Amino acid sequence: MGWISLIKSYIQLVTVVFSLFVNSIFIFLVVTESPKKLGNYKHLMCYFSFISMVYAILDYIVQPYIHSYRASFSMLMDLKGSAFENNPTVAFFVTASLTGCFASTIYAISINFVFRYFALQREGRLRYFSGKRLYLWISIPFLSGIAWVTNNWFLFSPNPEMTEYLRAEVKELYDLDADKMTYTGCLYWRTDANGNIYLSKKDLIGAFNLMIIMMIPFFTILYFGSKSYSKITKLMSQGESDYSRKLQMQLYKALVAQTLIPMVFLFIPVGIFFTSPLIGVNIEWTSFIITFFYSFYPAVDPIPIIMLIDEYRNAFFNFFRRAMSKNQVVSVVSIDLNYT
Repeated sequence: MGWISLIKSYIQLVTVVFSLFVNSIFIFLVVTESPKKLGNYKHLMCYFSFISMVYAILDYIVQPYIHSYRASFSMLMDLKGSAFENNPTVAFFVTASLTGCFASTIYAISINFVFRYFALQREGRLRYFSGKRLYLWISIPFLSGIAWVTNNWFLFSPNPEMTEYLRAEVKELYDLDADKMTYTGCLYWRTDANGNIYLSKKDLIGAFNLMIIMMIPFFTILYFGSKSYSKITKLMSQGESDYSRKLQMQLYKALVAQTLIPMVFLFIPVGIFFTSPLIGVNIEWTSFIITFFYSFYPAVDPIPIIMLIDEYRNAFFNFFRRAMSKNQVVSVVSIDLNYT
C-alpha cells in the first residue's frame, strides 16, 4: 500500500520541522529567560532538548516502519532510491542509532528527576551536579544509547531467516522490497532444519538486555518522582516564599508532564512491542500507530515546560504579541500613507 508510505513520509516531514522549531525555541527560552534558581538544571534541560532534536533528525533520515508481525518485532528502513541503497551497513547503523535515541531520552528524563529531588532536599547534594561531575551525568544518556546500539548491532542485525519471515508481509503492507531494506529486530520463535519451532536464545537475550536498559530509568523515575512529590508537599506547608513554592511546583508539574508523554509515546508502546511477540500475541495492527507515536515524541516533549513554567510561557506569548502588534502598527501606517 503505497499510500501508507506517502502519508507516513508527509507526517514525518511535518514532525521533524515542528520538532526542530519547538526545541530551538525551548533552548532559546532556557538560555535567556530561566530563573536564577534553576542553576545547572538549565544545562540539563538544554541537553535533553538537544537529544530530542537529534532524535527527530534521525527519525526523518530513517523514516522508520516500526513493525510487529507474529513472533517478531522490528524497525525497518526502506533503502530503495535512498542515499543508503548501496551502503546497507551504514543504513543499519543509522537505524540502530535511532533506536538508541530512545534509551538516551529515557535516561535523560530519569536524571532530571534525580536533580529535582536533590534540589528539593537542600542538603548540598546539588554539588554532585556541579563542575566536572555534571559531565558525568550528561554522559549517562549517551552511554545508554551506545549500549542499546551495541546490543542491536550484535544481536538484532538483519539475518536471512528473519528477512524471509518478513518478506511477504512488508511487501503487502508497505510495498517494501525485503532485499532493499535494512532493519533491527527480533524473531523470538524460529524454525530449525527439521521444521521444529524453537525459542531463539540470541533474540531472547537481546530483548532481555533492552528491557533491563529500559527498567533502570523507569524505576529511577518512579522512585525519585514519588520522593519529590512527598518533599514538595512538605515544603508547601513550611515557611517557603511564595515564589520558591510556586517555582518548585511548576518544575515538578513540568517534570511529571515530561514523564507522562514518554510513557504514552514510548515506554508503554515499546514495552508491549517487545513482549507481545514472545507470548504469541499478534499486534500487527498497532504497527502503524506505534510508528507515529515514536515520531511524534520529540515534537511534543518540550511543550509542557514551555507552557507550565511562567517565565517561559510569558516570554513565549509576549514574543507573538509583540510580533502581532508590530504588524498592526505597520498596517495602520500603511493605511495612513495611502489615505494621505
